Amino acid sequence: MLVVESPFAVLTAVVAPALLTNSSTVLVLGLGNRIARVIDRTRAVAGVMASVDEKSKLYQLLQHQASLLKKRTHDLSMAIRLGYAAVGGFAGEALIAVLGGVLVHYEFLIASRVAAMAALAIGFGSVGALVSACVYMVHETAMALDNLEEEAQTVMLEAAQRAPLQS
Repeated sequence: MLVVESPFAVLTAVVAPALLTNSSTVLVLGLGNRIARVIDRTRAVAGVMASVDEKSKLYQLLQHQASLLKKRTHDLSMAIRLGYAAVGGFAGEALIAVLGGVLVHYEFLIASRVAAMAALAIGFGSVGALVSACVYMVHETAMALDNLEEEAQTVMLEAAQRAPLQS
């Protein structure tokens, strides 16, 4: 009969999901900040687009930026959803690990094994969600970095168009 000799065995089983929960929440917080930056930039682009001629080069650049912002928004929304799924999964896994420890303590061995398998399955799913969120975030970051040169060109064009108006 399997009996856990140390109460620290349950603590050990809970620590890993707790650390992964923490890392997932940090990722989600960072994603929230990135989403806010994309929203700010989208509003700025929309504001300038509304004030320039649709046939101008500036408008075309802004239209391209708007389409990139839409793609970035998609990636970030997928990443944050997966991040939230990972947070919930890791929290559930930790709770099931505690439940499994209680079941082992009271020698409900079959139920404890079911709990262990459920925790393991949830853990694998949560790690998969976390990794997928990171992949989306890396893709979005690459798009943002690739867009920097174009954004600088757009700002220079906008400044050039506004300069004659201010004279």
